[in-house]
Amino acid sequence: MFLSTAAKYISLSWEIIKINILSAMEYRISFLTQVFGMIVNDVGFALLWVIFFLKFPSVNGWTFQDSALLFAISTVSFSFVMISARGAHYLARNIAKGELDYFLSFPKNVLWHVSISKTEISAIGDLIFGFIIFFFSGSISFEKFGLFLIVSVFAAIIFFGFTIITQSLSFYFGNFEEAADQLFHALLGFTLYPQTTFYGALKFIMFTIIPAFFVATLPVELIKNFSWKWFLVLVVFAICIFVAAVIVFNRGLKRYESGNLINVKM
Repeated sequence: MFLSTAAKYISLSWEIIKINILSAMEYRISFLTQVFGMIVNDVGFALLWVIFFLKFPSVNGWTFQDSALLFAISTVSFSFVMISARGAHYLARNIAKGELDYFLSFPKNVLWHVSISKTEISAIGDLIFGFIIFFFSGSISFEKFGLFLIVSVFAAIIFFGFTIITQSLSFYFGNFEEAADQLFHALLGFTLYPQTTFYGALKFIMFTIIPAFFVATLPVELIKNFSWKWFLVLVVFAICIFVAAVIVFNRGLKRYESGNLINVKM
């Protein structure tokens, strides 16, 4: 029963994402500008690190190949979330303005419907860039590419779970949209810099408040030196933060006050 329901949600999610992308492609210039504009932005950021590592080949043992792998995991996992669940980033705003009414009027799961409702087109550029830069991360093999995809999926689940938890705090504290966005960008920021540069309090934050260790450091280490123990840690943490996100959202939904904005989108 569970597998059948999950399969239906996955199939429906695919159709909605496809419709969102095809709708955006109707305006081809805008679509291509967003996609290639993001690729150019990502390439520019990577070039800054190329220049840096040409002058300083190693940062506490961290090399450009390590950074290339880090960029690949970060951009691919980020793009997975933004392409498939961009609506999650509007959750706090919908809560504060009483705009969840529309999603409550449907029989499908509310959290799923809110999340899948939007697609970030520019994230397709991140996805393309992530796959390209992966091939600059050192010795590449079919096995490592497969592992790269797997850890990126779990990193995306952590990204998503963290987003839902922070955005859902609006149920409890009112307008939390700006704070939730800042926390998300803090997580994203931690995943774009050499992981050996973080010490002390920052390292503690990466393990607790902002789970950058599980999104960036651990996936990179798993691809470099795979360990079943640490892979299991990644999987368990991804499952735990996802379950926690669902619980926080569902409990918060019970506190939700309607904005009397039920309408039908044509």
